[in-house]
Amino acid sequence: MAVDPEVVMPSVAANLARGLQFDARGLGAYVQYWCRTSSGDIWDRMGYNPGSDFGGEKWRTHYWNLGQNLNNVIRDGKIQGKADYVGVSYAIFAWSWLLLTDYHGDVILKQAFETDRLTFDYDKQEDVYAYIPQLCDSAIKYLTIAQNLGTGTLANGDKYIYGGNISRWIKFAHGVRAKLYHRYIMKPNYQPDSVIKYVDLSFANSSDDATIKFDNGTFSDGANFYGQRRNNLGTYRQTNYLIGLMNGTTFPGAFDPRLSYIFKSSGDGTFRGLNPNSGESTTLPTAQKTFNFFGTVSTTVPAVDTARTYFKNTSPFPILTYTELQFEKSEAAFKKGNKNLALAAYRSGILGSFDQLTSQFTGYKTITTTDRDSYLNNPSVSPADANLLTLRHIMLQKYVSIWPYGMEETWVDLRKYKYDTTVYRGFTPVASLYPDNGGKLAQRVRPRYNSEYLWNVESLKLIGATNLDYHTKPVWFSE
Repeated sequence: MAVDPEVVMPSVAANLARGLQFDARGLGAYVQYWCRTSSGDIWDRMGYNPGSDFGGEKWRTHYWNLGQNLNNVIRDGKIQGKADYVGVSYAIFAWSWLLLTDYHGDVILKQAFETDRLTFDYDKQEDVYAYIPQLCDSAIKYLTIAQNLGTGTLANGDKYIYGGNISRWIKFAHGVRAKLYHRYIMKPNYQPDSVIKYVDLSFANSSDDATIKFDNGTFSDGANFYGQRRNNLGTYRQTNYLIGLMNGTTFPGAFDPRLSYIFKSSGDGTFRGLNPNSGESTTLPTAQKTFNFFGTVSTTVPAVDTARTYFKNTSPFPILTYTELQFEKSEAAFKKGNKNLALAAYRSGILGSFDQLTSQFTGYKTITTTDRDSYLNNPSVSPADANLLTLRHIMLQKYVSIWPYGMEETWVDLRKYKYDTTVYRGFTPVASLYPDNGGKLAQRVRPRYNSEYLWNVESLKLIGATNLDYHTKPVWFSE
């Protein structure tokens, strides 16, 4: 039965943030974006929840919420001559396949949507990467057709992202391709010029950011997953590692004004975080307690929306941003040896983060242009001589600038550099790793429990996913 693409697309778009935000609770701990207020958390310890779907929401979102719905929009859109919906669907598919395999490694590609199957074979990460350019090509082809026609109903279905702006969807597809090509940075066939080219064809500034908008927050399922109404993050706090990157410790003498925009200081005026698997003492004086993401020290989320930035009930959630792409361009240029271009893109990435925060969100303390420029021009942050720019500069500022929406991209970076503390200065993996790790750090997330470990076990055995330490097996892009 055919359904008009206009009817299907809003629900598809609304689900793009779902898998990322649900799984961020665990993945954010892996990358030390945040941790729990009590000790012993499995994800703080780089483990996993056996017999549970925790950590498997992206899998569910890709194969169920998006999968066949996108296939149907592509099929029906072609029949109905709606090239705009076809192009957007291909672009979303490219983005979703990329994030899925970045997160899980081996996934089901070739047999994924064969409806007469009960079991499914897994494909290697490099095969998924090789497939994504085809989706990007198809996206650009159909979006260009729609743009040339100058007519269409995309605005009716594209309610939560770009409001029917085809030019921005074309930029989005170019951005996905840039991300994909950057995944090859550890490979001998890496082509930094391709990354730079497609970043330049992508977002021009933070106003092009792809963000998922939420309803007004009057009902739970329509509100931001990070927000107070959903009550998912009350026992989470930013880490000391993140705070150290922003308070002038890691970048000596450079206080990041984004710190006081995003976070509230403790009652004594000190900005605090927690250490993974350490928790926070219940006997601490109130003035020394770490504020949560909603502006209180309690683990009980306040009923009134007191949050700022990414944590308000109606705050949009970024899924691809100008900031992230500029840092990828900077890293590509650095790898190529073009330090001047690397520094320019690096500065653009930082500026993009400030622009995103001040134009799309509200904060606790105003950031003035003087504050921003003083920070950006501090020699600790941005050396005047491009030859003094280091990979550590690029990766640490990227880490800060895409918090707290880019934890998957940050995990890609940490894994490809093998958690190297010469790049990620001060990053200390938790001492008490989850027992199944065998002393190794997390490298991938297991496939979703309820679809795979109950119904597809024989296929899991073939890729080693029934081994207790499967989540510590390095992914292809990092080798």
